[in-house]
Amino acid sequence: MQHEILAFDKKTEQLAFSIEIPADQFDKLAELMAWGEPEDAIYEYELTPEQVSRLENMTGRAFNSPDYIFQLSCSA
Repeated sequence: MQHEILAFDKKTEQLAFSIEIPADQFDKLAELMAWGEPEDAIYEYELTPEQVSRLENMTGRAFNSPDYIFQLSCSA
C-alpha cells in the first residue's frame, strides 16, 4: 500500500503535484489520520492545514501553499 499527498490547484482543480509518503512512516501517518481500523487506510481524505504541516515534517519537504487543496490518496 502506497500513500501520496495530492495537491490540486484551487482555480483549475487540476492535479499540480504529488508526493509519496515513505512506507516506513505508515505508523505515524495512521496516528496523524486517526485511523481506528485497518481498512481506514485505503480511502482518500481531504487534509487539514495541521495535517499538511505534519506531513511536511514526515516527508522532509516544504509544499504547503494556499493555492492548493491537499488530499491523501492510497494505491495498492
